Amino acid sequence: MFINPPRVDGYPVVREERFEHKDMGSVYPPLSLLYMAAVINKDENIKVNLIDANGFDLSMARVKEEMAAFSPDIVVTRCGFDTQQQDMEVLKEARAIGAITVLRNKIISEVPEIRDSILKARQADVFIDSEPESVIHNLCREAYECKKSSSDGRISEKAFLGKVPGISFLRNNEVITNNRAAEISDINSLPFPAYELLPSLNPYHTGVMSSPFALVQTTRGCPFLCTFCAYGKSKCRERNVESVIQEIKYLKSNFSIKSFLFFDDTISIKGGRIEELCKRMEEEGLNTLEWVCCTRANLVNYEMLKAMKKAGMKEIAIGVETGSAEILKLAKKGVTLEDIRQAAKWCKELGIMFYALVIIGLPGETKETVKETIKFIKEIDPFYTQVCFSTPFPNTDIYKYYEENGFLLTKDWSKYFPLSEEPVVRTQALTAEDLKKLRNYIYKKLLFRPLYLLRKVRPFDWKWNIEGAKKIMQRIAAVIMKKPVR
Repeated sequence: MFINPPRVDGYPVVREERFEHKDMGSVYPPLSLLYMAAVINKDENIKVNLIDANGFDLSMARVKEEMAAFSPDIVVTRCGFDTQQQDMEVLKEARAIGAITVLRNKIISEVPEIRDSILKARQADVFIDSEPESVIHNLCREAYECKKSSSDGRISEKAFLGKVPGISFLRNNEVITNNRAAEISDINSLPFPAYELLPSLNPYHTGVMSSPFALVQTTRGCPFLCTFCAYGKSKCRERNVESVIQEIKYLKSNFSIKSFLFFDDTISIKGGRIEELCKRMEEEGLNTLEWVCCTRANLVNYEMLKAMKKAGMKEIAIGVETGSAEILKLAKKGVTLEDIRQAAKWCKELGIMFYALVIIGLPGETKETVKETIKFIKEIDPFYTQVCFSTPFPNTDIYKYYEENGFLLTKDWSKYFPLSEEPVVRTQALTAEDLKKLRNYIYKKLLFRPLYLLRKVRPFDWKWNIEGAKKIMQRIAAVIMKKPVR
């Protein structure tokens, strides 16, 4: 049984590998659980169920009822890094009915002391350390064989865990870490996510996207070296274009989706592939769907963006990070301010909503570099800008930098999410209080500009501009009332 845990303090939680955060503005399908379920669903000997308590806003009491009704041998869940303690309540309830409990979180899998503390506290029986689809089928098959050979039809002992690559587990109060499972070299071999296990896709949305909404992953991995990123430094593997087209057609015909997010680390790594995908979307009539994506400024060009817009793209999110060339260099972003400037210019010319992602508090941040960022954002003039505090997850390069220099303020992991209102770091020049004031100052300088909203409402797409303007107004109100800016 796969379970996406309930919401936390009323907030929907995104628990996917690159998008871990609490966010009132987004409810995502549990893509990684859907992929794992799809892999298991092909095995006729294993019965599969999936509950998305987050998406459908189900209580823990309802989750307990569903577990009791299904009576699973194994319960698998993902946790957010910042919501790990709340999310593992699902596993506590699963253990109470005798299920083997399995947990996945990529960041935690790369920080053994956190992973091992979870296992030693018996908050989970098994932790998935490797790519989950390559692990979960082996785990379930070994459990099935163990159950089949037992006299009472139960999984009475867990010796089979030692046979499963890519996991850690507790044996005699000692954490055992098996050899890593092989990475999935050909992601075209994966089945489509098991969306059929969900009642509908109607609850899912992000930003101003129309429901029903889905996630479509065309690549895995990101080869870039950004020091602040918990998910990079890995080989990029691509699905072929026809596989992606067939999945979008499947989602449209079977679930009537109106919009989707290309859920890639960086969609445009390989030149020419996106143009081919966009051409095929037009040919198949899929350009009537609205979609958004994320990428890097140095990986787009005018013709690519033009093709993406013709294929239905409404918005593109680009990591600007900072207006300081020196901080960009220190962060090993591999992008220049001129790259960002040019990408923003092309988006404006083509009528594409450009969403700028900015980080405040990276190594080297000062009041002067913040002023550089404000000046640069005003110059490139994105439709809207999200400003996050630097959040050094413990598997990143900058975590070590902050810790060694005494700039790490807490190891309370519940505070480690990018949209937090409390910084978890300081810089050499700026205190946590300075960073809070400066983030608010950035929003004021960007949002309280004469005619700012009026310039944003352009005739090329009224629906998106009006909804976007509402979002900006909500941010202005939040700044005025000194409430969290999302």
